[in-house]
Amino acid sequence: MPDRLGAKPALLLWGMKDPALPPGRSVPRMRSIFPDHVVVELPNAKHFIHEDAPEPIAAAISERFG
Repeated sequence: MPDRLGAKPALLLWGMKDPALPPGRSVPRMRSIFPDHVVVELPNAKHFIHEDAPEPIAAAISERFG
């Protein structure tokens, strides 16, 4: 399953202040799983990125997939 999933393009939106999924450990792992990726770092967002940074998230989705 990871091979098929890893073949998909990915938009990685990451709250850089996330205590549950620390970016220093989690982002490198996601980068290795998804070779075709774009990472958007949300500097002031915590775990619930949609609450902390809705505008940058919407812009990133529109830019990548719109």
